[in-house]
Amino acid sequence: MKILTRIFGEIEISENQKIFIEEGLFGLEDVQEYVLLNSSEDSPFYWLQALDIPDIAFLLVDPTLVVKDYKLSVVEGDLDSINLKDNDDYLLFSIVNLNNDPAKTTANLLGPLVINKENHKAKQVISTNEKYSVRQLLHSEKEEEC
Repeated sequence: MKILTRIFGEIEISENQKIFIEEGLFGLEDVQEYVLLNSSEDSPFYWLQALDIPDIAFLLVDPTLVVKDYKLSVVEGDLDSINLKDNDDYLLFSIVNLNNDPAKTTANLLGPLVINKENHKAKQVISTNEKYSVRQLLHSEKEEEC
């Protein structure tokens, strides 16, 4: 199947790349069908592209690449709608907020996106861990010192 994207132009995708977000993302509740795209083979970033709206695309990153000890922590039952049980396999992403100054680029660790790898259903949740931020810097001077 071919789709039009803002980042890559027209591309061929497989059914495996489709993601269904029944409740939509926060602020885009009406957009429910997306595809997950690799930025490039050697990049830690992915794109979440709206299936039918080329102008809607989000840069994603694994939150453990931003905060090494990041743990998904949600209200019990919050992932029931995507049929995710404790031992199920899932992908976890944070939405990246790009900035003209790369040193000020952030990731939303408070509202991660959880994707059930089995059924490709996803949900953006709110972390119950209050130490996480919606604007966690991707690049930290503390990390450079290590």
